[in-house]
Amino acid sequence: MFDHGADSINTVSLSISLVCLVGVGQTWYFPLVLLGLITGFFFATLEEYYCQRLDLGVINGVSDGCLMIYAIGILSGIYGVELWTMEVFNGWSLIDMVCFVFFICSVLTAMGSVLNIMGSKAKLSDMFLRSSTFIALNVTFLVHYKFTSLSNWYLRILTIAYGLMNCELISHIMLAHITSQVFNPFRPTIVASCAVVCLYFFSPLKLQVPEAVLLWGLFLLCLASYLEFIISVSNELTTILGIRMFKVKKLTKCS
Repeated sequence: MFDHGADSINTVSLSISLVCLVGVGQTWYFPLVLLGLITGFFFATLEEYYCQRLDLGVINGVSDGCLMIYAIGILSGIYGVELWTMEVFNGWSLIDMVCFVFFICSVLTAMGSVLNIMGSKAKLSDMFLRSSTFIALNVTFLVHYKFTSLSNWYLRILTIAYGLMNCELISHIMLAHITSQVFNPFRPTIVASCAVVCLYFFSPLKLQVPEAVLLWGLFLLCLASYLEFIISVSNELTTILGIRMFKVKKLTKCS
């Protein structure tokens, strides 16, 4: 569970790193790359929940995707971000091709996981129910990105906030998997956050509250919720297993 939790956080941070390395800027490539990668990771985790196993192919997004981003970082360091604006084929720049490849690979990964879930004799309606909060969360992210008046580093705060909610959702899947419990996708913090954001952009509330205040409130709420989940689950697991996590046993000297 902790391994997948760390990988989900890495997925968000690597997405931000990738769009910065190729100089995407405030375009639609930014959310599409993030949502593509996080969607692939979500459905791979959901597949593990339904199938009770994790099957990694010859090429897997976590390891090979990291290597690709490292290679892009090295090229950007040597040749500069301007390298990715170079046209390579019929009006397509290197930026277009990199973002397209990452998005398509992520979609194919998600589709493969969905097919494996359906092959496990899981009901399609049940899979849709377990995915409903994830879908609503990321549709809300697209709405927020489209209507936001903020830019630059505020977009990173925005991305991190929604990334934390995705990470918490994925961690709950893993917790349900290892404890053989039913995964409940309707997390109060996530549902409430989506409702508040949609209410803000489609009501007079936007004229009364600065968007920066909404964004910081959303970020702090998501951070507090995720930290509370990590600490509470860690304490429960260490109590059950009789081990230490946040405390180091004092070393006693041998006589």
